[in-house]
Amino acid sequence: MTDFEVLIAEDDFRVSSIWREFTGSVPGFHIAGECRTGEEALKFILQKKIDLLIMDVYMPDLDGVQLLYEIRKQSMPTDVIVITAAKESDIIQRMIRMGVLDYIIKPCGFDRFQMALSHVKHFREAMTKKELEQKQLDRLLRPGSINTSDSRRKLPKGLQELTMKRILSCFEENPFSQGADDISKQTGLSTATVQRYLKHLDTIDMIKKELVYGSQGRPEHKYSKSE
Repeated sequence: MTDFEVLIAEDDFRVSSIWREFTGSVPGFHIAGECRTGEEALKFILQKKIDLLIMDVYMPDLDGVQLLYEIRKQSMPTDVIVITAAKESDIIQRMIRMGVLDYIIKPCGFDRFQMALSHVKHFREAMTKKELEQKQLDRLLRPGSINTSDSRRKLPKGLQELTMKRILSCFEENPFSQGADDISKQTGLSTATVQRYLKHLDTIDMIKKELVYGSQGRPEHKYSKSE
């Protein structure tokens, strides 16, 4: 899949540069442009296909609510993440009802930013399928549904909650495919131990497993967060 084309609509150039830097640190996303007003952002999207708009609410010309309204009115296939200081419940409600994928109240750190982009990626991947199962839909509508409470209820004998939490954190920090050796290095656990936990997570459909062939033709199992 090609990179997601991202437009940043933020009137503060310093904040915009932070979002640009954050986006550049997440594989699969490319900055297509930056705009300082809502009107500029609307014109940009009309001229170029944008997969994801990261925008503020408070902007000159068109504010974020008006901009999103125009995007939806013209049925543009653009997903939207709002990062703003606006905390008013009526604004948040309007944004959610117009289909924003995430709403983040400033300040926003990299971990929260990366989580939002990860959700966009999983959402887009899921929408390429003709049909979705209820479990897949639940995960899309409830980001972060991979959590310790789910795993704790289903842990079989011999598996520990704290160890499971360490392994799950790897998928929260890195939503892309990784092998048991990769997770072993991140957690300090043995590969054999990691494989036992991965097997359990795959069994209860909290992660997905795929067989990937390396450069020398040797297959390896890779794991990623379930959709």
